[in-house]
Amino acid sequence: MAVIACVAFAHILDILFDDENDDMVHVEMLGMHSILREDRTRCRNYFEEVIPNYLPDEFRLFFKVCRGTIELICQSIANYPELSPRCVPGGREPIPLGKKVLITIRYLSSQETIHELSDRFGVTPFSVLHCIRNVISSINNTMLNRFVKWPENRELPEISQRFNDLGQHEFPSVVGAIDGCHVQIEAPYVINPKSYFNRKKNHSVILQEVCTYDMRFIDINVGWPGRVHDAKVLRNSRLWESGFHKCENGRYHLLGDAAYPLKEWLLTPYRDNGHLTRQQLSFNMRLSSKRQVIERAFAQLKGRFRRLKYVNIKSVEEICKAVLCACILHNVCIIEADSLEDMLLEENQVPENYPGMAVLQNDAQGQLKRLNITQRI
Repeated sequence: MAVIACVAFAHILDILFDDENDDMVHVEMLGMHSILREDRTRCRNYFEEVIPNYLPDEFRLFFKVCRGTIELICQSIANYPELSPRCVPGGREPIPLGKKVLITIRYLSSQETIHELSDRFGVTPFSVLHCIRNVISSINNTMLNRFVKWPENRELPEISQRFNDLGQHEFPSVVGAIDGCHVQIEAPYVINPKSYFNRKKNHSVILQEVCTYDMRFIDINVGWPGRVHDAKVLRNSRLWESGFHKCENGRYHLLGDAAYPLKEWLLTPYRDNGHLTRQQLSFNMRLSSKRQVIERAFAQLKGRFRRLKYVNIKSVEEICKAVLCACILHNVCIIEADSLEDMLLEENQVPENYPGMAVLQNDAQGQLKRLNITQRI
């Protein structure tokens, strides 16, 4: 009898984890009496017939990327092992790669639930989750180093000049802007979920990024609990140790807000104590005008990939993978000139400064460099 029960349970597991099965399976685990299939109302042939008839603007409005970007993603991850179709004799036909990618892109670009995606694309909720997990992993593993990378030293002069040309005011030797933003999440399954409860009274993880003049991310750090200060996130990132070298030993620099420490490779504004000179006020104004590019980058990231406005996943590791994937795709869109600025609603990014909450490790070289630039401009 025990052998029969084990075989039956193994059969149930095979059905539950069959990602090509397009029926919702309910198992009466206590009695083990029967396996019932529930018929769900699904959109038939949405991928095969409806999507191909979308006009270019309709496609971009719905998926937030153009067809060319989808093709590039498919080409980039086509050889990823986890996406290879499984050949099961007598089983369902495997889900095409293009369909898996579109399911994932729609998931990232909307707040649709797994069941809504399941009904739209005509596959089971488990298949939707399976597709999303594998496509996100494939993008992170195969496209990260290709599309998110720090510029080479020979590229820094041109980037600096492009930054200098932004807006009406000059600011020399800038190669990037740094900031952090909160990605709102559910209370995660961790030992201390309260550490993810931030000042805005919701749970979040912190996304720290550096971007260039064109809003392209060149350094990404995600996963710190929302209660942690921006300066601590920076001090515990790889950028803290490598920033000086990456900025050509201090010849160039990043721009940050007052939450960050002043370094030779990271310039921050003067703290306004009510007694700043005209030159210091001018320095702050110029720095702020150049640093706005990172705020626009975050607004565009969350405007295109709206899943980042609220990620209803309990695993912090899976949350970080989804956020990282969205950042990679953000860069892909910029490089491919796949712009949605005419369709995105810009959001006001409120700087989160925490006066007195962090011990800022300002250094003498940074103070001297800031003084020299203040006098020059």
